Amino acid sequence: MSCVQTWKCQFEKPTIKAMIGELDPTVRGLYEDLRNSLLETLGVKPRLEWMGITWNWCETVAIEDGGLLSAVHLIPDPENPRVAIALSTVFFEKYPPSKLPKALHAGLGNATCVGHRSWCEWALSSNEAVDSIQQVIELAHQG
Repeated sequence: MSCVQTWKCQFEKPTIKAMIGELDPTVRGLYEDLRNSLLETLGVKPRLEWMGITWNWCETVAIEDGGLLSAVHLIPDPENPRVAIALSTVFFEKYPPSKLPKALHAGLGNATCVGHRSWCEWALSSNEAVDSIQQVIELAHQG
């Protein structure tokens, strides 16, 4: 049995190329830009992991140092490609949401807090959104 969308097939590990290939061509470039910037900024290549029925197969970067940024998940959902980032709540003391780009405000407002981590999620919908997400990743990584 084969799944309609590669990223949803829990027991059939997809290739990254196949998952990216299922994205709309206009979004594919945004996804690849963000993916490449993660490698440049964090110096770590994302790993492909099954993240459960909500995020399915994702490219994940886990940060082990316990700083302001603990994880980045690229979610190649063909219907809603997005990125999820786990940030320390200290990040928001250092960088108040009102000082961050407007393109991020909806994702910050809908963030889920668990302990001292906030899970923020944004759609990869425009160059502005991707640039803003890259900015937050850089700020959190720098500490």
